[in-house]
Amino acid sequence: MAMDAATGSPSRPRHPADAHDVIRVQGARENNLKNISLEIPKRRLTVFTGVSGSGKSSLVFDTIAAEAQRLMNETYSAFIQGFLPTTARPDVDVLEGLTPAIIVDQLPMGGGVRSTVGTATDAHALLRILFSRLGEPHIGPPSAFSFNVATARGAGAVTVERGEGRGQTDTKTFEVVGGMCPRCEGTGTVTGIDPRRILDWDKSLNQGAIQVPGYRPGGWSVRYYAESGFFDPDKPIRDYTEQELHDLLYREATKVKIAGVNMTYEGLIPRIRKSFLAKDRESMQPHIRRFVDRAVTFVTCPDCGGTRLNQRARSSRIKGLNIAEVCAMQITDLARWVRELDAPSAAPLRAKLQQVLDAFLEMGLGYLTLDRPTGTLSGGEAQRVKMVRQLGSPLTDVTYVFDEPSAGLHPHDVRRLCRVLLRLRDKGNTVLVVEHKPEIIAIADHVVDLGPGAGHEGGRVVFEGTPAELAASRSTLTGQYLAAYTGT
Repeated sequence: MAMDAATGSPSRPRHPADAHDVIRVQGARENNLKNISLEIPKRRLTVFTGVSGSGKSSLVFDTIAAEAQRLMNETYSAFIQGFLPTTARPDVDVLEGLTPAIIVDQLPMGGGVRSTVGTATDAHALLRILFSRLGEPHIGPPSAFSFNVATARGAGAVTVERGEGRGQTDTKTFEVVGGMCPRCEGTGTVTGIDPRRILDWDKSLNQGAIQVPGYRPGGWSVRYYAESGFFDPDKPIRDYTEQELHDLLYREATKVKIAGVNMTYEGLIPRIRKSFLAKDRESMQPHIRRFVDRAVTFVTCPDCGGTRLNQRARSSRIKGLNIAEVCAMQITDLARWVRELDAPSAAPLRAKLQQVLDAFLEMGLGYLTLDRPTGTLSGGEAQRVKMVRQLGSPLTDVTYVFDEPSAGLHPHDVRRLCRVLLRLRDKGNTVLVVEHKPEIIAIADHVVDLGPGAGHEGGRVVFEGTPAELAASRSTLTGQYLAAYTGT
């Protein structure tokens, strides 16, 4: 029987599953990587360092994370895979020990026009549950406070057949209680589209009268109108009758046959709203944004005052505040408000909400509000909001991949970030960080330094080991930098 060298007592045989404790990379050649091989410890914090262009992102994002996500995507059905991006296998000989990867990068969060800091995390969902339980007057379930859910009602007859020739008919009604403002449809703004900005009144449809991105003469978007039969496609817009102009701009959905195909026709302005205004402005492509700035006006919804919620949702209050007013508070103030709530019946819920809000404070985001649109966040803010979402996740034994999470942070907030990264690791996750800051390099369990230079001069592993070993070796620029920081 094997004996434990430290205690002299019989040692327990190692379980076979415990042998899979590293991510093994062999022959990685993605981008400028020079056929590198290495082993990365799992359930540890590994920091990848090196000068810009040394190959850090090629190894971490384009090789390890890309292959982990590709393999996960292949587990879905063919139908689901059709909606996912298709990526080729990275240029690497062997990749073993991968776990599902969650990339927390600095790309804009984007989302729809209803995406906010609160909806992008659990904070808004928890607040809706809190108001549905504690709000006075009580107005309904959590959906009653959601600006993503419209109130809907319906009724109809249901016939249930029983035996031969016998049936029982009942009248059924239903109601879905939502919080969406019916006028702005939960966006907080109403839009106006100036017809003079989207049409060249001296041209016909076939000459290019529609001045909207993607509407080119001869293209299907223009043929959709030119061949609808409602007007002469060769007549200048200025000569249209009032009815023809209405049909072109505002006509409601109508079944027509275009080019021999049965289709639903609708006016140009409703199509613009659906095609271009469904996304937040900050998430639009530059040429679409220029068109929207030229042709569309945005004003605060006069019915909801920009809160996105209907009157019913705004009527329910806790300690004198409705959910819209709570979401408009700075998170530092909101966290204090939640902490002071005296609600024994909702204690577990309040504790969970407090945990999420404290995560915002820990990430240095206390100045944000939950009603802030995600499209207005900077890259660094978006990355930290994504980290807040992951801190509350019950997932374990996954690989978190971070791209310079300290960018733009005050030194005090960098120390907070270090604690967050260690918390993710201590939950049993593998944390891979591309980083330059010595404060984050110093807390790593393992460091991989790539270089020695950038581009063709990089792509090699010049050091592997602990931060202390890197500082002591001083064999690389990063080692010298870290040694100066630690004073070794």
